[in-house]
Amino acid sequence: MESTVNFTKNLRQAASLLDPKSDAQLISDVETVCQQLVDSAFRIGVVAPFNFGKSTLLNAILGRDVMPTKCIRTTGSAIRIKYGKKLKIWITFASGEVIKSSFVEILEEYVVLDKQGNIRQDVVSVEVFYPHPLLKRGIELLDLPGINDTEAQNKLVQNELLQVDLVIQILHAQQLFTLTEQDILNQWLIKRGMRNVIFVMNWMNKLRTRQDIRNVYDEAKVITNDFKLDFQTDLLYRLNSLYRVDALPALRAKKKNKLHAMVNTGLVRFEAALHTIYSFQKSQVFHARCPRAKIITEQVQQALQTKAQLITDEIAILEKDNRIALATVESKEKLLMQEFKTSVKNLRNWLNLSNLKTSYYFEALLSLQESKFHIWKQNCFKKDLLIYQQAIERQIGRISSELNENLPQKLDITFPRFPTVELPDNETENFGSKLRNIFARKAKSRKSALEYENSLLRAQEKAVNNYFTQFSQEALETLSEYEKKFQPFISLPKPPKSQEIANKRSEVELINDSLKNLQKSNFLKSTKDKQRSFYQQEVWKIMTFIKYYVLTMFWSKFR
Repeated sequence: MESTVNFTKNLRQAASLLDPKSDAQLISDVETVCQQLVDSAFRIGVVAPFNFGKSTLLNAILGRDVMPTKCIRTTGSAIRIKYGKKLKIWITFASGEVIKSSFVEILEEYVVLDKQGNIRQDVVSVEVFYPHPLLKRGIELLDLPGINDTEAQNKLVQNELLQVDLVIQILHAQQLFTLTEQDILNQWLIKRGMRNVIFVMNWMNKLRTRQDIRNVYDEAKVITNDFKLDFQTDLLYRLNSLYRVDALPALRAKKKNKLHAMVNTGLVRFEAALHTIYSFQKSQVFHARCPRAKIITEQVQQALQTKAQLITDEIAILEKDNRIALATVESKEKLLMQEFKTSVKNLRNWLNLSNLKTSYYFEALLSLQESKFHIWKQNCFKKDLLIYQQAIERQIGRISSELNENLPQKLDITFPRFPTVELPDNETENFGSKLRNIFARKAKSRKSALEYENSLLRAQEKAVNNYFTQFSQEALETLSEYEKKFQPFISLPKPPKSQEIANKRSEVELINDSLKNLQKSNFLKSTKDKQRSFYQQEVWKIMTFIKYYVLTMFWSKFR
């Protein structure tokens, strides 16, 4: 079977994954349960609203005024009562200092609430050591603050109750079973796996008639029996769940050593019952603690499953945001690429030789013939090229802005030198012929002039064609190199993988691993001891009770 150490280690590890704020109470419960599973002490906690006689009942058991009792709110801390050969009181402070005293008055200084209902925040624990047969057997009594007071007091009681093995809930005969008491049974005990509860009726001596006493007791017995069915405990099998103890008269009787009066107040019967209950429980106390550990474990599992689902939902949202961001980048990158390629394509089409000649050939030829080619190039041809260049450079500027980098944007397309016109070879001869014709006063040869003009025109046309051919080739090469240079830059950085998502996935993985460890645990599987038969149970219970009833009277008489 799985060891207690391994189980508590897994449970604490699971609790460490809970939310420290919203699950603070559950984390505290886990630590309390883990500590109790390895604790050998058998604790009995006494619970009651303010002024129900809780501290008085404990004093009656001890036989002297040890616990502070006043008609105002008193107990502000949990007081642990343990066995000692003589009365000693230890008060431990947060600083580590410990005060030891044998005077009970010290409790009123460090444990009693002030007029505002506040306790000393520097007190960590209060322990009372006292010689009593019940305590000598290994039992610890726990005097808790009154419930139905402040939220802080209720929280303290709720936390301390998780450490006890038996709860004594005091009922007031004149305020039978208030809603607060019922809520404590349901919320603080039953739903937390604490099934060992007995009830003590106090203040029955304040009722006027025997019939009133009988009616109140019968009503309380019906109510407590109903709750006992909810407990479904095996450890209190066939033991009474309701006892009558008049705490103040019992204390007075015990102080004066009046045995008959102690019996009449119900104190002897009640102490004998505590001894009997302990005798029943001491061998099975571990199994009594398992149900509350199981319930706390289930609460941890539920809280972790809820947390894991919330984180999974958060991961889905973050992944969706990442996909949207990636799609946005890809869309922007695609648009930039498309716009860049469109600008380059437009310029490439414009630089196509046939398109250049179609658009500018005759203008270029005419400007060449009129000796205005440079003017035409600056005012028309170069100006049109600049429009296409600027369109591309604007796209590169946008890319630089998106990349947050200073990319060189200039597209440097150069123009060839001025078109070179090769004059016809017979230009000198024809000129000489013209001179001869002039001097000879002969008629001008129209045929020769026409041939010269045609040759000149062809030379000009050839020059313009060569100019456009050279410009187109060189410009297209420059454009191709420019495109190759900048096209790799049109790749926007993709959104980085979210570290937050990775962290959340790791957290979910840790939670799932912790849940698997708890689910595989067989530590809390019930292992019941072999039960005695019905008659064996009854005989053993009666004999044990009688034994301790007699011993209690003896201890009370000769203490």
